[in-house]
Amino acid sequence: MERVETKKQVGLILSGGGARGFAHIGVLKMLERTDIQIDVVAGTSMGAILGAFHAAGYKADSIHKIAKDLSWRDVLDLSLNSGFIKGDRLHRFLAEYLPRNFKDLKKPLAVTTTDIETGEEVVIMEGDLITALRASSCYPGAFEPVQFRGRTLADGGIVNNLPVEALSFLHATYTIASDCTPPRRASFVDPNEEGNWWERFVATVRLERRNPMAQMVLRSSDVMQSILTEMQYCLHPADIRIKHIMPKIRLESFWSFETIVALGEQASLETLGAAGINLAAEKELVV
Repeated sequence: MERVETKKQVGLILSGGGARGFAHIGVLKMLERTDIQIDVVAGTSMGAILGAFHAAGYKADSIHKIAKDLSWRDVLDLSLNSGFIKGDRLHRFLAEYLPRNFKDLKKPLAVTTTDIETGEEVVIMEGDLITALRASSCYPGAFEPVQFRGRTLADGGIVNNLPVEALSFLHATYTIASDCTPPRRASFVDPNEEGNWWERFVATVRLERRNPMAQMVLRSSDVMQSILTEMQYCLHPADIRIKHIMPKIRLESFWSFETIVALGEQASLETLGAAGINLAAEKELVV
């Protein structure tokens, strides 16, 4: 019998990672310089948001500009309840650029969240896109959780920061993962020893300096998330994994936007090159 060749269904997975997730923009830029056509997308937290922009048809340069022009005023609405930020402004910002429903995207998208009551991973692929994205990016303590479909949902990275297996629902046959999970190993620095008093003041204003208590809580979360991500990845590996180490970049390093995007481009160049994938006009890349 004659063998029937089936079309390869390429899926892209974008992890969570806060500001570290801007490295995904560098990945999207590099993928646009290859012959690889992304068919389906899955993401969590920052990866879900950037994945939604890609699935909506935005080119990487357009995503870059939108993210670069974003200010705290666009997303910051203080809350004293179960999160530091309410999330309504983030909702309005996303609704300004993205379709309201999954069915209006140009590519299928899977968004992962966590049911904060049952501890279950919840994968959303239809219905209200903006609320799903808002729920997926509700980092514990930073954003209030979202009530959605009878569940209390929060950041998908709590249980699965690199949701490779979510693409199985979208029938991907070849997967590329961009992983911005904070590293397990990192130097511990006392926040009171980070630069002179003026540098510490500026870092505090920019929300890039952690007080000692936050340093311990967030670093402990990084370690746990790194271990859990590796365990999940052993069960559900991708065909290509672009791993962004970035030891000096934190979840809250939003002021390092351009540096993070450039590091994402560099990691993509190295990983895709090692996988034998040719990049068009490689000599023009500057990072």
